[in-house]
Amino acid sequence: MDVISGVVQILGNGFFPIAVCGFLFWYVYKKDSQHKEEITELRKSIDGNTRALQRLVDHMEVTKNE
Repeated sequence: MDVISGVVQILGNGFFPIAVCGFLFWYVYKKDSQHKEEITELRKSIDGNTRALQRLVDHMEVTKNE
């Protein structure tokens, strides 16, 4: 019984925290990659909206000056 409790204690004190840290590292790395992709897509959208608004403003200025 002492051997089993020793093994359980070693696993509980060593393996589990290491496994959780490894999992959390992987999870954060994965989320960071997804976040970079999302930001890239948002940047493209914002750039497209900026160009559209600029064309609209240019058109309104031309129409106003006529």
